[in-house]
Amino acid sequence: MAFGIFGNSNKTGSGVQKGGPKKKPFFLFWEIFGNKFWKLFQVNLIFILFCIPVVTFGPALAAMTQVMRKFTIGEPIFVFHEFKTAFKKNFKQSFFIGIFDLAFIALIVFNLNFYISSFENWTDMGHKIMLAASIAVCFIFYMMHFYIYPQIVALNLKMGQILRNSFILTILGIKRSFAAFFSTAAIAVVFALFLPYSVIVLPLLPAAWMSFIATFCAYPVIQKHIIDPYYEARGEKNPEYARYDTEKEAIFEDKGGSEAPTEINSNRPVQRTKTENVKVKGKVIR
Repeated sequence: MAFGIFGNSNKTGSGVQKGGPKKKPFFLFWEIFGNKFWKLFQVNLIFILFCIPVVTFGPALAAMTQVMRKFTIGEPIFVFHEFKTAFKKNFKQSFFIGIFDLAFIALIVFNLNFYISSFENWTDMGHKIMLAASIAVCFIFYMMHFYIYPQIVALNLKMGQILRNSFILTILGIKRSFAAFFSTAAIAVVFALFLPYSVIVLPLLPAAWMSFIATFCAYPVIQKHIIDPYYEARGEKNPEYARYDTEKEAIFEDKGGSEAPTEINSNRPVQRTKTENVKVKGKVIR
């Protein structure tokens, strides 16, 4: 007779019931982050390597976004293969955005230097308005990027449509937009505060973490307002939710949570039944 740590281990429980509630976004985020923790370092390193030519910044960011998108929807992938494939497939659109981003970053640096050098003019109202407008544009454009790259890798849209959608989605998903903004900005600030020492960890951090946060926050908004309505209009269900679908037909029905506990008598011999061969698509399965 076998004994468990607590009582009789020959008694089966009711099992785990199907159709349980989905995890809240906060807990789901940390679950995925924990499961993919070491892969995030790998993705960051690949991203840095693909960014070495500098002008490939956009395609590399799009490829990293595709990997983070697959992490978010729970689709298993081979990281390097997925990254390389997405890099090639989305090169044209992401290259354009990447060049624009680099120019925009240069413009921001120029503006900051200009406003800092003209500190004595900060009492002028026109100067304040221009400064506020510049900050607002940078703020909105930064948040739009949470939606630009996921649309590039997931949807077949023209660049004008992507930019327009990104602006609208930034507003529609304002809570998630702010969450992504403050989280990624916090990582960037911490990284900047520890310069030049933080450069040592640049190949492993922080790009992948920031990309994962942005994609996790933004992609559900894209699903809700663009992808889901598309499939609903066709009378179909978004296939990206496949891993959450508990209503699919299965070869063996899960009775977890519905069967009554049973007693197992270890002294009684087990009667074995004759196995039957089942033919499925020309293959015999025992």
